[in-house]
Amino acid sequence: MGRVDTKSDSPPARPAGRPRRLTLDRLLDTAIEMGLPDLNMKELAANLGVGIATLYRYVDNREALIRLAVGRQAIRALPIDRGQPWRELVMDHATSLFSSVGQQPSLVIEFVEARWGIEVELESVDGFLGALKARGFTAREAMDLYRAMAKIVLGAAVAAGHFAALATRGTNQARELKSALESWDEEELPHLRAAADDYADEAAAAAWKPILEAVMEQMAGHHP
Repeated sequence: MGRVDTKSDSPPARPAGRPRRLTLDRLLDTAIEMGLPDLNMKELAANLGVGIATLYRYVDNREALIRLAVGRQAIRALPIDRGQPWRELVMDHATSLFSSVGQQPSLVIEFVEARWGIEVELESVDGFLGALKARGFTAREAMDLYRAMAKIVLGAAVAAGHFAALATRGTNQARELKSALESWDEEELPHLRAAADDYADEAAAAAWKPILEAVMEQMAGHHP
């Protein structure tokens, strides 16, 4: 009886219960799912089913992991250039920025503390500048618009984060303002008191679209 060849073109099945092999992509995806601002390396390792020492085969430390993960988020959120008008393109990029950073305001603190930085936005910035130049903008105009957009959106992200923190404490901007004004005499701060309702309007303070639209309107004369 001849020898039976048991080899197959298909790879052997992974034994039941055996964890998936850890990769950098899986590490970053899991970290993003767990939430980057409060990420704990021990909890991340436990979630992945590996020892914490295994994580450090892929990243030097938590800060390096945060930088890579934020970059991964930014790349995923890159808007597609579909040939849309320049205003729509700018709004797409702004929405992407607010989605990746604005919805996790604690990441702004990570940025301020230089735990992630310019390397995570290179592709996004280059794509934004290139798309505007293709639509007739000069390099300077494109960069000015990028900076304006970033300042507006990140400012809104800070405001949104502040209001979210107030909400977790069971309060809001209006209550905080009322409480603070009670420590001043009634004739003091007259201008702020007159604008108190507007000052306490959280939705207006965190709204970035009307401000960005106003900036773009100023450029419309040169780029209809």
